Amino acid sequence: MELKNFMKKHYNDLALTPDFYQHWSIGIHLELGNNIYPFDENHQINLNLFNKVYKQLSELVPLLFKKTDTVLVVVNTYPQETKKIVYPNFFKRYVKEQKLKYSLHYHEFQWQDDENHVFVQQMSLCCKVTDLKLELLLKTLIHEDFPPLQPRLRTKHCLFAPDVFLINVNTRCIFHVYDDRGCEVINRNLELHEKLVERLKEWEMQAKP
Repeated sequence: MELKNFMKKHYNDLALTPDFYQHWSIGIHLELGNNIYPFDENHQINLNLFNKVYKQLSELVPLLFKKTDTVLVVVNTYPQETKKIVYPNFFKRYVKEQKLKYSLHYHEFQWQDDENHVFVQQMSLCCKVTDLKLELLLKTLIHEDFPPLQPRLRTKHCLFAPDVFLINVNTRCIFHVYDDRGCEVINRNLELHEKLVERLKEWEMQAKP
């Protein structure tokens, strides 16, 4: 399954960029961490926040992905120079079977972020959920703004950190953890969306419609 074909068939060619949630009508935005401040009274990183977010994501992921599901992993990098390909340390670190890297698809495009045009290098891989080190990946994504915490995705030669989108090919939902503050899920199936809203009704959530 190629990303381009999937998005054309199910999402009207929606571009997977950080503002993707704004451009789709069925979705859920979840706030993580329950308003716990990221630093403690000694100005040190508050690990209580990260432990809370780890726990929330460990509860959320089984609702979105079964171990037998096929997933499209999409990684965006935002290089400072358009002539060089910046390979994120994602696939080497978070994909168990390294032979899968030969199935990577590469695409580049310009993303209009407000009045700015940002060059995007996008890599995608189709695999099984069990091919991913998913728990480690999710921890990495919420460490984005906190350099002392490891692991983290490589940001060298980039304008900002990579974005990772996980697409469940079976259910067609798209999941994006943007950092420790929250995550977004968009859906093609309204019935599935409504079931997910019901399961998450006790969370800090905004849903549309």
